[in-house]
Amino acid sequence: MPLYHYEAINTTGKNITGTHQANLVNEVENWLLTRGLTPIDIRVASGRGTEAVDSAAQKPSLMQRIRGVGYDDIILLCRQIATMLYAGVALLKALRIIKSQIKNPILRNSVMDIANRIEAGSSLSSAIEKYPKIFSQLFLNLIRVGEESGNLDNVFKYLAHLYENEKDTNERIKSVTRYPKILLSVMVLAILFLMNFVVPKFMSIFSSSKIALPLSTKLLIFMSNMISENFFIIILVITILIAGYRMALKNDEFELAKDRLSLRLPLLGDLAVKIHMSRFCRVFTALTESGIDIIRTLELASSSLKNKALILMIEQVRSEVEEGVDFHKAMSRHPQLPDMVVQMIAVGEEAGQIEKMMAKVADFYEAETDYTIKHLSSLIEPILLLGMGVAVGFIALAIFTPMWSMMDVMRG
Repeated sequence: MPLYHYEAINTTGKNITGTHQANLVNEVENWLLTRGLTPIDIRVASGRGTEAVDSAAQKPSLMQRIRGVGYDDIILLCRQIATMLYAGVALLKALRIIKSQIKNPILRNSVMDIANRIEAGSSLSSAIEKYPKIFSQLFLNLIRVGEESGNLDNVFKYLAHLYENEKDTNERIKSVTRYPKILLSVMVLAILFLMNFVVPKFMSIFSSSKIALPLSTKLLIFMSNMISENFFIIILVITILIAGYRMALKNDEFELAKDRLSLRLPLLGDLAVKIHMSRFCRVFTALTESGIDIIRTLELASSSLKNKALILMIEQVRSEVEEGVDFHKAMSRHPQLPDMVVQMIAVGEEAGQIEKMMAKVADFYEAETDYTIKHLSSLIEPILLLGMGVAVGFIALAIFTPMWSMMDVMRG
């Protein structure tokens, strides 16, 4: 059993060193944690000295790679860093301490590499920039602001709050749309079952009779034959369309057209605008309060938007403001942007308190988002039920209409 040399920190912030025998480095970590010690460094002790063991390195499993890094992982990381920086712990030391407590191996390895890059002389933002799939452009921009202003602890605290809001919004949308998704899936499966197993049996009866089939029955027969005879081809076509759509998303023009369309969708488009405006105004407020000028604030705040159409609008607004146009006038030239935002910006500019007005707009749209999400299910469910009723009614009409004709023939 190898002997490990460890360095850890206790609850009072004091460094503790010692040795412990274990089979694996994880056992040493768990042993330290059960004693209220946070491991900083663990090395294999040998006769020639100590050999460093990377306690953070861990190869993620296939399922962990599929899941990736979630909101909870980023929120916890930001909270831990913010707390340590506020307590006066140096950034590099904070990352060394935190990396051993991160459960997600992907994030754990990333933090380890970020710490190594910082130790080699890189800035935090430059190190984070190497992981765009984990840390968003907004995350990176705010870290840069924190580095420039010397307020990294507040930036990490704000990022944790921002990701908590985003996670809460996404979870509420998922919970509200869960039942409609189940209902839609059941409807599709029920129609496929009827078309593949029930309808063909009735169609064989109708084809052997000499009665004239109504248009609805002929259409149902055509659809049933189309599905049953070309089932695998249909699945292949759907797969190709999905793959083609994902490839098309890499094209900027296609993504821009998609995002513009998403803003015009009934119900969902309005919800998307509220979510985006809430995020934009909240980030704008934080940046303005940090002393960032309005031109750079607009440039950085636009990264909070996940819609290319809105990003393009804000970039155009920034260009116009840079040329001397009033902020609210530049915003008013884009009808897709809500009037309330424009009006509140105009009031804020006149009163010299634009950051307070933007904070109020963010509060308003967060409340509006909550209201819309709560009522989204009650708006979607009737539409789905109506669609299911129409589909089942059409199938029933197509089946029973010729059956009634056959019964009339048999009677008469």
